Amino acid sequence: MQAVILAAGEGTRLRPLTAEKPKPMVAIGGKPILEYTLSILPKVIEEAILVIGYKGEKIREYFGEEFNGLHLIYVEQPEPKGTADAIEKALPYLKSEYFMVVSGDDLYHPDDLEKCVTGTQQSILVKETDTPERFGICIVGKDDLLEGLVEKPKNPPSNLANVGVYVLHQDIFQLPKMIDEKGEHVLAPKIGQLAKVRPTKVIRAQFWHPIAYPEDVATAHGYLTIPHDKRKN
Repeated sequence: MQAVILAAGEGTRLRPLTAEKPKPMVAIGGKPILEYTLSILPKVIEEAILVIGYKGEKIREYFGEEFNGLHLIYVEQPEPKGTADAIEKALPYLKSEYFMVVSGDDLYHPDDLEKCVTGTQQSILVKETDTPERFGICIVGKDDLLEGLVEKPKNPPSNLANVGVYVLHQDIFQLPKMIDEKGEHVLAPKIGQLAKVRPTKVIRAQFWHPIAYPEDVATAHGYLTIPHDKRKN
């Protein structure tokens, strides 16, 4: 299986940490966030397609064409046109029906990623949150299957946040583009639509640490001193 790693983020809210590097290259515990991401991909992932943009050459220079036995392909997203646009850039290199998508600038638990690739079907990783109005929120139905996704709802239908990890079928590329108020091609609503015809398993994460502000980086240093099986935030 292949993974598409979203690593084109500029990280404007992380300034000055991102003044000279892209967000996925911000260091935590002496290593770039993206290095942790690549290190915990499931063993079934043999190749990663990295979608790069802002100062993407920093990523190429650091990782090269292979990392820990994982073959790396780089594709450019010159303008930040949204997550759906980013994965479309990887389409020419996708070989199999199903592929994994992982955000390259948040912290995850390897066991959670492994659960996402178990079985042959679409899946989405979610985490309970106390601030559901800040995230895309998942509507879960019978047998833990996804029924829909609502982006930053004023009246959240649940507290299960979409954390940016999926296993998707290539049928996602057959759906019409969905554009938000900022002009970005959004992915989450397309996943919700595809879930109506392709069952999508909802996987509850034991750990997720989104990184948006400098204080999130400071907190992350603490998490990395805790064994994986103890991270239950």
